[in-house]
Amino acid sequence: MSLHIREVTVDNWRLVAGLSVSEQQTQFIESNTYSLAESKFENKGISVGLYNDETLVGYAMYGWPSNENQSVWLDRFMIDSRYQGNGYAKKFLPLLIQRIQKEYACQKIYLSLHPDNKLAQRLYESFGFYLNGDVDESGLVFGVVMELEIN
Repeated sequence: MSLHIREVTVDNWRLVAGLSVSEQQTQFIESNTYSLAESKFENKGISVGLYNDETLVGYAMYGWPSNENQSVWLDRFMIDSRYQGNGYAKKFLPLLIQRIQKEYACQKIYLSLHPDNKLAQRLYESFGFYLNGDVDESGLVFGVVMELEIN
């Protein structure tokens, strides 16, 4: 198993757009098609594919840096429904955190999630994220904000 992250390009964007969560999870996250358009046209987010060897298993988008509080958003993170249950989320999240830290030298990483997505909340909490009391109403999906303080 060789896990790695690749930026979304003209060569792989269609495969990324074709990934999806299970039907029960669609209320929790924007589609990858929407996310790819957002990162392309807002020019603030970086879209990446999550790979096991040459198999695309997930997608993430991060960016929207703030110099004011040295922070970045992990705006999307999903594992395709076909690959869920194999531990990929737990394996890719630290790789994403390291990549974000390296690219932005940030002190905080924010994310938002649907308040009913308790499984994702527990995952993020296991890596040190905590609910900070803020609410994110900026996306298509209403969310509560979690943050990770980086030492």
